[in-house]
Amino acid sequence: MSTSAISSVSINRKLDVYFGVRHHELRKLEKALESGDLSTAQLDLADIQNLGQRGPFASGNAFWNSDRQQDFEAVGSALQSGDLVAAQQVFQQLTNTFKHIDPAAPQPTDVGSGKDPAVPRRPDL
Repeated sequence: MSTSAISSVSINRKLDVYFGVRHHELRKLEKALESGDLSTAQLDLADIQNLGQRGPFASGNAFWNSDRQQDFEAVGSALQSGDLVAAQQVFQQLTNTFKHIDPAAPQPTDVGSGKDPAVPRRPDL
């Protein structure tokens, strides 16, 4: 196996881990918003911001897609001002940008290749 193939696998693995952790953190934020827990939502948002700063994007953003990053930042602004309703609305707007799949539908096995409808191709993330 060539060095470029090894580094490619390593990069893809790191991205998969990053997206998995970010997804988990977004679910935590969603639960805090749904329960109306402003302080936990603020902490969860900070965790995602910190993850982005250590993440794969040179910008240090949590999202590569600028529209998603703007929505995420709007959630943060709403939480900072204490407007839980606005934060919930913008978070819903953010989550609507991800493709939702019927869990009962059969899923292909090509995860991360762009062939799996449950996993967007990398440039869309």
